[in-house]
Amino acid sequence: MKLFLFFIIGAFSLSLTAQNSASQTTFLKDISYKIVEKDTVKLDIHLPKQKVFDKSPVVVFIHGGAWAQGDKEIKYHYTEGIKDTLQQNGYTVVAINYRLVSKTIDIAEQLSDCKDAMRWIVDHADKYNFDTENIGLWGESAGAHLSLMIAYTAEKSNDLPKIRFVLDNFGPIDLNQVLKTNASWFTKTTYKLLLPGLYDIREKLIYAMTSFDINKNKEEAIAVARHYSPIELLENAPKTPILILHGTRDFIVPFKQSKKLHKELNKLAVTNKLIKVKKGNHGFTKTNKKEIHDLIKETFVFVQQHYYKPTFN
Repeated sequence: MKLFLFFIIGAFSLSLTAQNSASQTTFLKDISYKIVEKDTVKLDIHLPKQKVFDKSPVVVFIHGGAWAQGDKEIKYHYTEGIKDTLQQNGYTVVAINYRLVSKTIDIAEQLSDCKDAMRWIVDHADKYNFDTENIGLWGESAGAHLSLMIAYTAEKSNDLPKIRFVLDNFGPIDLNQVLKTNASWFTKTTYKLLLPGLYDIREKLIYAMTSFDINKNKEEAIAVARHYSPIELLENAPKTPILILHGTRDFIVPFKQSKKLHKELNKLAVTNKLIKVKKGNHGFTKTNKKEIHDLIKETFVFVQQHYYKPTFN
């Protein structure tokens, strides 16, 4: 009996060791991709759990947090499900941090960080077996906004890879509307009563993002917010395929933002799909497991559809 228990415990220990080893080989944490003065900006690499492609396609994950908070850790139920599905099917997920807005960091600096992460991926493609012909972007909330901005401005930089698709999870596309830069007295009062937390950070966030005080330099703040609004870039932007997931009860980034993006993309004949998550809140934390499963499936199907397969004569 003792021998049997020893065998079981030993086998279990070996199993745990194997699992931990597998986890270590597929998860590379806190890799520095940029150093600015005293700031070290890092990323995580979630390598494929199965070899499906000669070189692994890459999906770059950009976290949310109102541009002012958040982290690259993929920990929410639906994001974890998407990441795991991609890894199991031969994809690499690179989750990046970027410097958060502050008195010294504005939205231009954040976009610069994200683009530098893309350059790092290209420069280290051989080391990690990345397929630089197959890079897509995936962002949630503020991260979705940054993903769209990268996709719509990448062609202006010769050293950035072509973006094959964007997975837009409830991202803001009109910063002036989201930040309420032109809000009336009634709108301000309503927000102050219903969402006091958001109201309190509104002015600080506008200043941090645009470098202008909304009370003293309103026109300048509005102009900067417009400049960094994806909806303003659509007409001259690359026709990057976009999958949009958005909840109808999102009170942080209103559903009408994604509805407007969907409508404008259709006008321009850009491949896109809007999935309306009924009663879904910001982050889908109240969405049931079946619906989450469907969102994960829809996301993976979209990624597979836009995986670039070169043709040879």
